[in-house]
Amino acid sequence: MTRDVNSMKRQLEFLWSCISCRASPRSARACIFAGILCVPPAPLSAANIIGAWVRYSQPAYSVSFDVVLKASHDRVRQLVTDYENLRELSPTVILSTVVSSNPGGGSRVKLVLRPCFLIVFCKRITKVTDTSISDNGDVIHVTVPALSDFHQAREELSITADASDAKRTRLRYRAHLVPKFRTPPIIGPWFLRRQIIKELTVTARRVESLAQPM
Repeated sequence: MTRDVNSMKRQLEFLWSCISCRASPRSARACIFAGILCVPPAPLSAANIIGAWVRYSQPAYSVSFDVVLKASHDRVRQLVTDYENLRELSPTVILSTVVSSNPGGGSRVKLVLRPCFLIVFCKRITKVTDTSISDNGDVIHVTVPALSDFHQAREELSITADASDAKRTRLRYRAHLVPKFRTPPIIGPWFLRRQIIKELTVTARRVESLAQPM
């Protein structure tokens, strides 16, 4: 059984190297033979990732993502708090809607996500969060476990204007996630960690792109 799992992991790593265009020249020939073509990504934005990591300590994931965007503070904040249109920020989001609003300014938000791993493994994930703004302006998301596919989840988003450049904004994301679902053994936490960073990077670049003046 262990040998089969290891074999599947090697196959997944091979597929990933093909799809992400990271295969060596020799391996690239094997990719083409297997009918897997490398599709180079679109030109990247100027988003400057300062730091990114995901740590797994069963059963929780701790996430830290820090990026500087070439975009104004007000526009970035507007985009990341437009909960009816979060689908524009991530291809993983298939539904985002405000379930209810509180007089104090908070909202209950429902997200339906459909992340896919190597195109083969896809999972529909529901997350309902109570969202609020802290005294220092951070956006706080606390998941409602009874309505979500998470036993526990808290996410904090800090949006800070660059004091020396009004056209630059620092975005810091911190999260503690305890999912109810399990990943298949052939994927495992090692691949999920990489996928989380990939999704956050895509989202940051979309925010930066959408924040540009028309």
